[in-house]
Amino acid sequence: MTKFDKTKFETSGEYVKYEGKFVARFKHKGPFTKAKFLKELIANHTVESYFVEMSTGKAPLAILRSNFFNVFLPVLVNVIFRTLLAFV
Repeated sequence: MTKFDKTKFETSGEYVKYEGKFVARFKHKGPFTKAKFLKELIANHTVESYFVEMSTGKAPLAILRSNFFNVFLPVLVNVIFRTLLAFV
């Protein structure tokens, strides 16, 4: 699996591309900025997994959110569960 390389991203107005492939479009300024999106993408996704999910028709933000539910949420639930057991 190939990690994203920050130098291979191209931005042109509201569009972001990686090695010429469409990554995301930022039409409106909102709570999830281009910088935040790229930081999350580079830190927690691989090139192959991201573009496979894009090819299934998933929206870019949905791909980032799905990684949260698959990776971070189970860890959070485990920590909460262990904390509750400590009080029992």
